[in-house]
Amino acid sequence: MDAIVLLRDDHKTVEKLFKRFETEWFPGIRKATGRSRPTVIGEQLEAEKSKAPRDPLAVPSAASK
Repeated sequence: MDAIVLLRDDHKTVEKLFKRFETEWFPGIRKATGRSRPTVIGEQLEAEKSKAPRDPLAVPSAASK
C-alpha cells in the first residue's frame, strides 16, 4: 500500500477521533465535573511535568519487567 494512502487514512481516523472528543466526550466531562474542573486538572498536570522521569526505565517498577 502506498505511504501517502496510509497517511491520508490515518489523518481521517484522527479527524474522526477529534470530532468524537468534541461532540461526545468533552461535553460529558464538562457536565459531570463543571466547566472549571478540567482546567484545574490541566494546570495540575502541567505543574507535575517537571517532576516526571524522562527515562521510563528510571521508574523502579519499569526496570523489573
